[in-house]
Amino acid sequence: MFHGIYLKSRPKSKWHLVSIAASAEAAAQDMKQALQQAYSEGLTEAKVAEQVFDSAFWIPHYLSNVKETKPMYN
Repeated sequence: MFHGIYLKSRPKSKWHLVSIAASAEAAAQDMKQALQQAYSEGLTEAKVAEQVFDSAFWIPHYLSNVKETKPMYN
């Protein structure tokens, strides 16, 4: 499973692919870094989200909305 990290710079803009991670830990780190980078560039309304995909070949560069993923517990 691959984690696509998406950034939305304005509330009405689309989600842009920033990074792809192979694990949940790497995705969390990438999300933190992407948000810090956006804030340092003056994008105060920026949001970061993660979406999980089965294959890296089918990860889109732009999304209108990101599906919320909930952790599964046993």
